[in-house]
Amino acid sequence: MISVALNQPTQRHVNVIDVRYPQSSLLWTPPQEDWRFFAQLVQLNAGRCTAYLKGAELTLGAPSVIWLPPGMLRRIEFIAGSSGRVVTVSEDWLIPAVQGLIDPDIPYRSLADTVHTVHQSTPEFAQRISHSMDAIKNELMSSAQGARSVVAAQIMTVLTYLHRISGDDLATAATGIPGSPIYKRFVQLVELHFREHWKVADYAAHMGVTERRLETATRRDAKQSPVALIQRKVLFEACQRLEHSPLSIAEVAYGLGFKDPAYFNRFFRRHTGTAPGAWRRAVRASEPMIDTSYAAWP
Repeated sequence: MISVALNQPTQRHVNVIDVRYPQSSLLWTPPQEDWRFFAQLVQLNAGRCTAYLKGAELTLGAPSVIWLPPGMLRRIEFIAGSSGRVVTVSEDWLIPAVQGLIDPDIPYRSLADTVHTVHQSTPEFAQRISHSMDAIKNELMSSAQGARSVVAAQIMTVLTYLHRISGDDLATAATGIPGSPIYKRFVQLVELHFREHWKVADYAAHMGVTERRLETATRRDAKQSPVALIQRKVLFEACQRLEHSPLSIAEVAYGLGFKDPAYFNRFFRRHTGTAPGAWRRAVRASEPMIDTSYAAWP
């Protein structure tokens, strides 16, 4: 199951980086091999920073807080004299931690997959975020019993604070995806739930439309069926993880929601014509056995 990450040392999946008044600009880049698989919580207490995202830049002045979902950040640059912290959280650790919480008033899964920005945060809000970051750092350093639960609780606390202060309407947030509202909403839901292996009927029911209407929308806007788009997303994520991460084949499978690595192997072979291990070796030898653009996602 995806919760395999929760059985591993928390320090493997969560890290805290302190930024303490550098004399020159400081450029921080997520690990190149894993950049797709970590979310970032950034608190800027002094100075200014620029976050370089996928297809966008975001400049923040202190005091401010930003949450970036897994795979969003390319790099972040702090100007000289800045002060703050960056918490990185592995996607494979974050998602099962989020899914373990049940609160009908807080959509934790959607919150974790959404950018949240708080400009000019109040002293009270900044203090709350700092307290959570302190607690996370202390737990990671102590490795005391129950540290994993405390870290997860603090991350969920931060997401709750961000939800309260932002008042985001996640259901109507702009996706930047061209197409009809039904198609855009479907793509957004696939991003959130592809690891849970929802069926087309599940997506349609969640959206309040018929399966036929959903298929009409996807065929018109993407020239593909809903099933094909779901599989395309899973394959895209599989290719990215196999090529860029140090995860084992089994860890990739569990991280994508497959209950058995054998199921993942059959899925991958059916769509690429080769086993995931062989595909990874070929890609890393710069001899890809398939065109990776095949798995491109909207």
